[in-house]
Amino acid sequence: MDKQSVLIVGGHGVVGRQIGEILHARYPDLTIVLGGRTPGKAAPFGNGKIHTAVVDNNSEDPLMCIDNKPALIVNAVNDLQDRLLLSAVRRSIPLIDITRWTSLFRQSVDKLNSMELRAPVVMASGWMAGTAALFAKLYAQPLHQVEADLYALYSLKDKAGPDSTAYMDRMTIPFPVMEPAGRRLVYPMSDPVRVQFPNGYATRCYRLDTPDHETLIRTEAIASASFRIAFDSKAATQSIVMLIKSGIWKMISGERFRGLRRGILYNPGTGSAHHIRIVLKGLDAEGNRAERNVSITDPLGQTHLTALGAAVQAEKLLRLPKERPLAPGIYYPEDLPDERMDHAAITGFYEKHGVKISWE
Repeated sequence: MDKQSVLIVGGHGVVGRQIGEILHARYPDLTIVLGGRTPGKAAPFGNGKIHTAVVDNNSEDPLMCIDNKPALIVNAVNDLQDRLLLSAVRRSIPLIDITRWTSLFRQSVDKLNSMELRAPVVMASGWMAGTAALFAKLYAQPLHQVEADLYALYSLKDKAGPDSTAYMDRMTIPFPVMEPAGRRLVYPMSDPVRVQFPNGYATRCYRLDTPDHETLIRTEAIASASFRIAFDSKAATQSIVMLIKSGIWKMISGERFRGLRRGILYNPGTGSAHHIRIVLKGLDAEGNRAERNVSITDPLGQTHLTALGAAVQAEKLLRLPKERPLAPGIYYPEDLPDERMDHAAITGFYEKHGVKISWE
């Protein structure tokens, strides 16, 4: 670990900074470089091991100004043209990306599949940097033929970066989900399911397109997956549903009304807890129906939970012996568990950082 360095692109942002703080606290000797578009920006925390660099994902080669090749890159800001992704691939630098909504995620994976990779690329763009899907996999074992239902309660008082509401631009676009009866197209904010979250708040949750639908069903035990969301204001949730069902949301689609759409739900506050509930229904070893309910709460909110999701993926790569690096290829959040980062180690990582996890 002594001579390794990690570049966090978007390192001055709400999530990127927290990723840096988490890794710095866990590995004080690790050199951390916070990448951003503003030249000469001072490091916002830490000691002499924290540096800054100019990295602009809109430039043709975002890593052009990086003098020393980092051991790992964590991307926490939109990379809409895959420029950072390809810049890292060309240089054979391991990359963790937590920024892609599903269509962009799928396009990027297709692009990577057509290339010869010489380093691992972790596509961790699921909910909270893949945290929800990761715990779905952990607690699905040893069940099989599992139906995984993921629910999130998003607080309108929580902190949020400007990229956090990118999904708002896709609220009228249908997306595929895998269900017990097979794959079908569904619409965002449809098919409500009433859910009670760990804080006791009960409300209807509605479908949302996230990469969890794509990655979870790759897990051997999981046959189908769905993701739904609710906001901690029932009035706000119902307003969004009404705007979409009435066709008004489609009328205000496009670049011209982007500010209006974002303004409806992007009014970040000083912070609030983020809650996730995971319901897993499957068969046990004897073929009997079994159900597990997992509750996850981060008192520090969704940006902190996202940062933890990125940091736990980074920790796996950083802890691997140099003589046994992770093989080149595409990885997803659910690929994290191994003999070094098992169920107990992953759960312990989150709990050490204040996340409350329970199951029944």
